[in-house]
Amino acid sequence: MHPGIDTVDWSKLRHAYGTAEDVPANLRELADEDESVRHGAFGELWSSLVHQGSRYEASAYAVPFLLDLVADPATPDRFLVARFLALVAIGSDEAWLPDGIDVDHLRTRADGGEQALRRYREGADLAPEDHGRIDAHADLTAWEAVRDGLPVLRALLREDDSDLRTVVAYTLAWFPATAAPEHAAASLAALAEIAAGTDEGPAAVAVVAAGLLGADGADRIASTALESGSPLVRWAGAVALARLHGPAAGAAVAAELLRWAGGGTRPDHRIPYLDGDLAGYATLALGRLGAAHADAAFAANLARLPLVHAVEALTVLGEALRYAFPSGPVPAGTPFESLDPDQRHLVRVLADAPDTWRYDQLEFGNFSMLIGEYGLPNPHARLRAYVYGSPASAVPDGR
Repeated sequence: MHPGIDTVDWSKLRHAYGTAEDVPANLRELADEDESVRHGAFGELWSSLVHQGSRYEASAYAVPFLLDLVADPATPDRFLVARFLALVAIGSDEAWLPDGIDVDHLRTRADGGEQALRRYREGADLAPEDHGRIDAHADLTAWEAVRDGLPVLRALLREDDSDLRTVVAYTLAWFPATAAPEHAAASLAALAEIAAGTDEGPAAVAVVAAGLLGADGADRIASTALESGSPLVRWAGAVALARLHGPAAGAAVAAELLRWAGGGTRPDHRIPYLDGDLAGYATLALGRLGAAHADAAFAANLARLPLVHAVEALTVLGEALRYAFPSGPVPAGTPFESLDPDQRHLVRVLADAPDTWRYDQLEFGNFSMLIGEYGLPNPHARLRAYVYGSPASAVPDGR
């Protein structure tokens, strides 16, 4: 590894659990011959540098050494190193899809963060908004560090390793032409080569990445994909065209997305976006098509909700609530009968689908909280009583 790793004063940098003195040892262990050592180091770095999607002061400092590792053919698990670099750049992609990363917004949030961090190191008491600026500054510097390594990553698209090429194509998506114009043309040219290949996993990822990149030529890549003989590549073309054109994307795009959005398909782990939840991503993409397709999209949401649970259900629920409650939360004390027909339909679907709420046999807290944000009763037992006026164990309509 680059000798500069020993010139960084890691003891003065912080990550999720305090000072970052453990980071250089963990980085070195990513190249260990013992798989259990490598995977243990990945776990430590995942927890400390990208904890639940948050980046920290030390995250950006780790990037040059991760780039050294991923560029070295002797490094085991290079695709995992590349995947970790993507996480360092953006955190969780669910925070950014379907529109892609908004770096201008991130820069606005980070304004003053470096100065606040300096005051924090000097022992000053900070206001809550200063801590928010520090957090945004860490996110921004991590993104910028990976951006500066894009030439290293693009070179990896020539490798024979399909998993590595897939992850690199995915990573290029988060450096759009609006935020990293100096990289846009080279990244799109590299993605075009992958998109034209016969390996449908990397090809589909590259097509979606081209749509998120938004550079000149992205439309051609996405339109070609929509005519593919591969359902996976057609899905990618529709997602990319929805991102590029919104309501003007056309009927063929809407039809393709609707075919995916209402199904209970299992995650396709060849696709990193949303951890392979193709139907969920199609659901988000439908939201970009505007009011003309809102009713059909809502019907697809209602059809899919009983077929999924926990994290996948959360994506569908978010879109369904947005369609059914465009004005936001209902006033406290609103009876079920006072909801409009779409709202009643959605709430009844949720009441009749207890498995949708569950994660490992327990009720998923994030799911219940999202329902509560719209002023609706939760957890499931309370919502069911709200609809039927009966205990959660009662089964209405003979079901």
